[in-house]
Amino acid sequence: MLRDLELAEKNLEIVITELRATLGKMELALGSINEAIVWTGEDTGIQWCNATFDRLVNKSHIAILGNPLPNLLPLAHQGKEVSQTKHPVLKVLTQEFATTEYEFIKSDKILILEISGSCLSLKNGDKAAVMTIRDITERKRMESALISANRTMANYLQEVDKVIAAAVAVENDTFVPEILDSVAARTDELGRLARVFTQMVQQLKARERELAQAKEQLEAVLNAVPGSISWIDDGGLYIGVNRYLAENFKLSQDAFIGQEVGFLQGSAQMAEFMHQFIASPQISASSVIDLEINNNKRYYLVAAQKYQQGSATVSVGIDITERKQAEEALRIAEENYRSIFENALEGIFQSTREGHYISVNPAMSRIYGYDSPQEMIVSVREIGTQMYVNPNCREQFARLMEETGKVKDLEYQIYRRDGSIIWVQENTRAVRDTSGKLLYYEGIVQDISERKRREDELKRQLAELKVEIDQKKREQEVALITKSGYFQELQSNISEVNLDEFWE
Repeated sequence: MLRDLELAEKNLEIVITELRATLGKMELALGSINEAIVWTGEDTGIQWCNATFDRLVNKSHIAILGNPLPNLLPLAHQGKEVSQTKHPVLKVLTQEFATTEYEFIKSDKILILEISGSCLSLKNGDKAAVMTIRDITERKRMESALISANRTMANYLQEVDKVIAAAVAVENDTFVPEILDSVAARTDELGRLARVFTQMVQQLKARERELAQAKEQLEAVLNAVPGSISWIDDGGLYIGVNRYLAENFKLSQDAFIGQEVGFLQGSAQMAEFMHQFIASPQISASSVIDLEINNNKRYYLVAAQKYQQGSATVSVGIDITERKQAEEALRIAEENYRSIFENALEGIFQSTREGHYISVNPAMSRIYGYDSPQEMIVSVREIGTQMYVNPNCREQFARLMEETGKVKDLEYQIYRRDGSIIWVQENTRAVRDTSGKLLYYEGIVQDISERKRREDELKRQLAELKVEIDQKKREQEVALITKSGYFQELQSNISEVNLDEFWE
């Protein structure tokens, strides 16, 4: 019996040894394959893994066992981080997982992992997950390279078709150089062929294209010009006009061609100018001409220039009606202002901040005793020291102009040319430019000496009247006192007094 037990124990040791050897071989075999294999429990803790997984996560076998798989293998899917609750191992345990590609960062390098798995139900009722993880980074790179190569080949064939289509387009006179731009940009033989082909076609079409572009640009410019442009032959007939001129007369551009200059109503002056210029040896000329356009009189500055050795003329007309009207309005305004300036009874002036007169009117020079405005401007070098009797008044003027930009009804005394003193009243404002910079002072001065004299006379009369009124008031008060009963009684008593005895 004992011998049987010893024999059985020995056999068991042999089986265990063989089993360990077999497991070692299996683990060695599983560690040599490219796929990482991981066995986890329901808690996702790693119960076993092969050496390939050790290398994948770059950790020792002992450090891996027992750790949750999501902690050791954090993943991303299409660039977005996969949360631990959605990790593939959990989806395998819930049997909701299908083979999927994920990104895994190892040593700052992104690996593409193809992960598959299966859920096992153990005899004790527990579940286990067996995960197979395959590094397909190189395969994906090769697939991408193959796709790129296929795309390159397809692109090459497409560009060959472009070259063929370009050759057909040349035959049909529909060739556009831009269709070969992408082919010509290539650095291979096909690109060189496209560049040579394009250069050849461009040389053939260059002159035609340049002329067409020049014509189009010229027409665009001429139609955009806000003025009338016309071309006239040496016989005085219109060769063409721009859109602006045609629209002004409510006609089409073609309606002018072949018509004689002056065929339009109200354009006789224009016709006369053009005929005289065409017949003259002058190369260029200009004139201001008035035209009747839609029953409205308009003014044009017309410039004419001969070309093609004098066989044709181009004329440009700029509408200056508003400018003419503005000039006329300005002329009238200036005449009105000059009339007011010259004929005003009040003195009108312009002066600098420093105290120099810029202009004065005749009334101003008369008030100050000068024979002419020019004499006053030349003679008065410094207003503050030459004109003001009281220097404080000039200081008051300067302060008001600085603080408010104006003075109103300022009264002060000034010296006239002969040294006599008069009273004046001044109203002045500061004139500034659009940026606020002071340009000059502009004001009106009135001689108020007579008014001041009358005011002084009135004050004197009022003073005298007051004295007179005070005297009459005292007389009335004395009369009231003498008429009172008390005064009568006192007077009676005084008359009964013996003065000689009173003074003894």
